[in-house]
Amino acid sequence: MRTMKLFSKDELSKILNISKTTISDLVNIGKIPYKIIDGEFKFCPETINDWGLKKPKTMDREKYIERYKKRFHQKYPDTIKILHEYDAQFAEQSDPKRFYLRPVKSKKLGTVYHVRYLNNGVLVPSNWSTGTNNIEAAERWAVENRERLLDKYFKRDTVKKPYGDMYTILRRYYLEDSPYLKIDAKRGRKPGEKNRPVYHNFIVNRFVPYLKKNGIKCFEEIDTPLLARFQNQLLKGTEKRPGIKPQSIKHYFCYINQIFEHMIIEGHVKINPCQSLVCLKVNKEDRKVVGCYEINKLRGVFNRKWKNELSYMLNLIICTTNMRNCEIEKIQPMDFLLINGVNFIDIPKSKTVNGERIVPIHNFVYRKIMAYIRKHKKGKDDYLFKSKKAKRLGSYKYKNAYLELAEYTGYSIERLNNENIKFYSGRHFWKTLMDSEKLGDIEEYFMGHKVSGDVAKRYNHKDKQGKKKMIERTKKVFAILDKYIFR
Repeated sequence: MRTMKLFSKDELSKILNISKTTISDLVNIGKIPYKIIDGEFKFCPETINDWGLKKPKTMDREKYIERYKKRFHQKYPDTIKILHEYDAQFAEQSDPKRFYLRPVKSKKLGTVYHVRYLNNGVLVPSNWSTGTNNIEAAERWAVENRERLLDKYFKRDTVKKPYGDMYTILRRYYLEDSPYLKIDAKRGRKPGEKNRPVYHNFIVNRFVPYLKKNGIKCFEEIDTPLLARFQNQLLKGTEKRPGIKPQSIKHYFCYINQIFEHMIIEGHVKINPCQSLVCLKVNKEDRKVVGCYEINKLRGVFNRKWKNELSYMLNLIICTTNMRNCEIEKIQPMDFLLINGVNFIDIPKSKTVNGERIVPIHNFVYRKIMAYIRKHKKGKDDYLFKSKKAKRLGSYKYKNAYLELAEYTGYSIERLNNENIKFYSGRHFWKTLMDSEKLGDIEEYFMGHKVSGDVAKRYNHKDKQGKKKMIERTKKVFAILDKYIFR
């Protein structure tokens, strides 16, 4: 006999017009003949109606079932009536203890019964093994364990599990969609979007490998001596990675400290080993101050033709506006403002909150920028120096820029290295230039620095002084640039 002739439980329920639950119950009490094939109930037409019926060659499966159903109803009307009466009792019941058993193949027992429960008339989409091939024992097991299994099943969605093992937490903590950072944000502890990837890379690429190498399996095994040894390793470096400066290590350990503080607040850890850690001493030789050019060295360099147009624009902007690298990369044509005849550039997003400001643009610089925009056909929302998809402009472009500037100022590479002059030195040059002319606290207006904490400055609200004061300071800045750079 071919398997095609055997009916499944779904098909037989359609033929008899009774529910699948009724079919299962009839099987359990031995009132209907069945076979178990591949762990599923199968029903042979010959054993149901005692006569053979072959599937017509021109009839598909659905037509075959409908034809068999019609013949069965015509031939056995009394049986159909009795079955419908029997089926009605299940349709009317809402007994929460109802269940049915399903035989499943088992290597150990041959066949083992799995139980599925009905809860408030709805079939629970899960099943449990009874551990036996005896149907009576399986029924007892199903009744005895019903409340425990259903209670566990319905509670699974209400239990929040944002915490896994230690390594899962460490790898996910500083991700963009981190559930831990969402909890921290409610307490006002939210890392900036620029710093967050840096934190993540340090934890995943430096801290996690160190813990694994030392066989650490949980937060409780991380103690202060272990972290101190990690500090020493970072200082010393490895064959593949150079050592890190003490001030950088102190900064990196803030990332680890935040994770432990979070775990303590949420009740998953009792001790923060970072609190007992002795801070690394930062020596003078560890702090290498960024240098800058002498204030007379840039006179006329922007009036000549440069080899590289991008190098020219980058140096021109940083040396005359004091903007940070990241701020220069975000310049768009729509950011330029005209206030009382003076051009400014709006910086709505910066490295810090204090960096959100407007910066005056000298007329010479403004004309060069507008010419660059027209030449490269930049739209109002295009970036001037990078594409929208690019995260950064590229460190090699900044290096090319300050090396070309050094060539025109007569600075050798040896002198650049000795005085630690880089592209960012243009910002230092601007501030040094302003200080040389005793312009006062101009950096608080145009450099985006945090105001110091003395009382006089805290009570001096510069945003209330109006446009007149700002324009006056702007004209002083332009006069200094004219004196030392453009004339």
